Parts: sequence; C-alpha cells; structure tokens
Amino acid sequence: MNLASWAHRVLLFSIVCHGVLLWRFWSEKLAQLYPFLTAFLAAEMLQSIILFPIRQVSVAYGIIYIISSAVVWLVAYLVVLELCRLTLEDYPGIASVGRKAITWCMGLALIISAIYAIPQLKIHEGKNRILPAWYVVERSTVLSLLLFLLLMQVFLFRYRLPLSRNRLIYATGYAAYFGIGVAQDIIFTSLGIRVAPEVSLWIVVVAGVILLAGAGLLRQEGEVKVAHQPATGDDDRIRLQEQLVEMNRLLTRAARGRG
Repeated sequence: MNLASWAHRVLLFSIVCHGVLLWRFWSEKLAQLYPFLTAFLAAEMLQSIILFPIRQVSVAYGIIYIISSAVVWLVAYLVVLELCRLTLEDYPGIASVGRKAITWCMGLALIISAIYAIPQLKIHEGKNRILPAWYVVERSTVLSLLLFLLLMQVFLFRYRLPLSRNRLIYATGYAAYFGIGVAQDIIFTSLGIRVAPEVSLWIVVVAGVILLAGAGLLRQEGEVKVAHQPATGDDDRIRLQEQLVEMNRLLTRAARGRG
C-alpha cells in the first residue's frame, strides 16, 4: 500500500476520532459548557472532511488548507481564552491579565512569524512556495498558544487550583493535543513537505488517540467541583491560597484604576 493510501486512511481515522469526541460532548451535554472547544473540534473535523478527497500536492489543497487553517487558528485562540476563564474563574483579576497577555502575544507571534516566512517565498519557487511559508507562520502561532497552555499547567500544579475533573482533563488534554500539532508543523518546516508526510502520519494517529481518550474520560458527572479546604496544619496550601488571593486583589485593583 502506497503512502497516499495510508494518508487517506489516517485522515479518515482522524475524522472518526473528532466525530466520536463531538458525539460525547453532545450526549453528555458538555457542548454548551465548552462552546469554543466544541467549535474547534468541529472546525478541524470539517477541514479534514473537505481536504479528504483532494490530492495533497494540488494547488486546490494548498488554498483550502490555508483558508481553513486560519479559521482553526482563530477558534484555537478562543479556546485558550475559554480555558483561561474556566481555570481562573475564582480569580477574575488574574484571568483578565492572562487573557490580555494571550491576545498581545498572539498578535506579536503573527507579526514575527510573517516576517520570518518571507525568505521562504524566495527559497521555494513555483506553486510550492506558498505552503512552506504558511507552515512557518502556523508553527509560530500555534507555538505561542502552546506556551500559554504549558504555563497554565505550571500554574495549576503550583497553586493546586480546585478544578472539576473535566476541566483538568480539558486543560491537560488540550495542551497535549496542541503539542502534537506543533510537532507536526516543525516536521513540515524542517523536513519539507515531500518528506514530512511519512513521519506526520504517526503524529496524526497519536493526536487521534488523545481525542479518543478525551471521549472516554469526559462525562457529565466530571463537572462536579471538589473544593479542597486546607487543613489547619497545611501551612503550604494556606500560604499558596493567600498568595493567589493577594495577587488577584492587586490585579483587580490595577484594572479598576486604569478604568
């Protein structure tokens, strides 16, 4: 079986994985709780369905991929904002600063990556020169979102925020899924479009497994938030909570002062 046949099979597997997770969201009534994550999964699934019958080396594939990827980026940015709001809902001052930082860094990453992608247009010639430059922009943009997701993981671990099981799975699973996406973009920009598909097929499979794991773990009862009140002798947990409260108070006061 040639590479093209395997690529179609793997893409079909990815579509099925997205469909299974979306079905789980609707059956467990989680779609309305996580609207942007649902929209992101639907956008990626629709992109794969549209690209499925098109040859990867064709001009039509490149055009559709670029347009649809821009839409996926936008929704991915909204997902990170959604995650920031959900994980820091008890600390609105910190959440507000986090959302502003994500927005500014996203815009800066787009500008820098666009400048860096210009030489790619000169290196490659003909109809194949646009897609490599686009992968450079895509890698930088997705990487900026991944960095915030990783920082969010560090924040959750450091301050032991009391989240529901679903939100913990959301935060960690989405970070892992995004990490897979960054790895795929790095392969495309490093090895080239003609060599990369042989390696990226495995990455798509791993990403699909992450989606299936999410479908198996996310359920309605996972929305219950377990608040862990620190015991009298738990000085470290008490100190961390006091730090969070003070940080949130200062950032909220600063935001009101600017207003």
